Amino acid sequence: MKTFNLKIVILTSIIGFFLMSCNNSPATKEEDLKEATEDMVNAQADLEQSELDSINDFNKYKESIQLKLAENQKIIGDLKLKINSKSKAARDVDEVEINELEKRNTDLKLKIENYEQGPEQKWALFKVDFNNEMDDLGKSISNMAERNMKK
Repeated sequence: MKTFNLKIVILTSIIGFFLMSCNNSPATKEEDLKEATEDMVNAQADLEQSELDSINDFNKYKESIQLKLAENQKIIGDLKLKINSKSKAARDVDEVEINELEKRNTDLKLKIENYEQGPEQKWALFKVDFNNEMDDLGKSISNMAERNMKK
């Protein structure tokens, strides 16, 4: 008899736990739906904020680059004036180099103007590549300016 009572208690407990874990009431489902909706709204707000931050970051970067490019153009203009006092052969060599620097500066200006924002990874790669090109151009301009100061 003890075994029979024990079996009934165990069976009743298992059935009770099973029924309690299968709570499929409409109120629970509605609560889960509200929670999921709130999560989705929060995720959407985070995405919009992230996009705004990315756009602001790009605009600040673009403004600083445009200032650097304008400064490069001014330096290139100054170099053009300085080479006029040189001999014809030296002036021809320097004009070719200055024209190349001017072309690279213009290409960078167009590259930053025509950039279309995309995924964050694309922006990061673009920024690294663009910074390398800007550094190379800056070094080339500095080297040209140093050579013209020595002569």
